[in-house]
Amino acid sequence: MKAKKHIGIALASMGLAIALGAVDYQTHSASDLFLNPGDFVALIIYTLLFMAVSYTGIWLWQLAKSALKKV
Repeated sequence: MKAKKHIGIALASMGLAIALGAVDYQTHSASDLFLNPGDFVALIIYTLLFMAVSYTGIWLWQLAKSALKKV
């Protein structure tokens, strides 16, 4: 994969993690997500989780694409 795809996946995952943190009922502003250590760790964990799901989906897509080429 090209570096642009990796950067795009990382940015999209971080955006989803921030959006998920923003809808939390205890979050009053975006700065709360970055200043509170517990929320910051949660953002990192959710970002990594979203990245893992994205890379797994890409891997399955490429596997299915190559399997269909052989048929």
